[in-house]
Amino acid sequence: MKKISTILSVIMILTASTTFGQRYLSEVFSDVTVTSDVTYGVNATVIAYAQLGQAIPENLKMDIYQPAGDTETDRPLILYFHTGNFLPTPQNGSPSGTRQDLNVVEMCSRLARMGYVVASCDYRLGWNPVATDQETRVNTLINAAYRGVQDSRTAIRYFRMTEATQNDPYGIDP
Repeated sequence: MKKISTILSVIMILTASTTFGQRYLSEVFSDVTVTSDVTYGVNATVIAYAQLGQAIPENLKMDIYQPAGDTETDRPLILYFHTGNFLPTPQNGSPSGTRQDLNVVEMCSRLARMGYVVASCDYRLGWNPVATDQETRVNTLINAAYRGVQDSRTAIRYFRMTEATQNDPYGIDP
């Protein structure tokens, strides 16, 4: 079984390299165009629920990276969601946690120079790791992950909508 998987992998790589040339495999563009702060949806956030007593609407934002000067109209789309443990940046204990982190910008730029359209998306936060009981910690983490899945699906719907109703401004393959 392992030999068959290896053979299939080699065939796929060879097919991709002959079909696409160097596009999507190495950087073929020298510059990237970035469209910042695109609102892809609005949904309720619970991050300030303890202070306000209610969920409030939050604009879901993303930055879209495209190869500058590319004329291709059916490019693959990559949705990139940063790390951050569903916590705001200072509380997550990590140097990362936003769509504008240096490592996120570099990764998205590299992928765009390879010919991809890349959307670096924010998502709703809201895990409570300091709750006094384990059940609350577990439930808030599960709910935060669920909201992240909802936000990723919202981003997908946004790109399908732009392709269908706005004449595909990002040149993606739906």
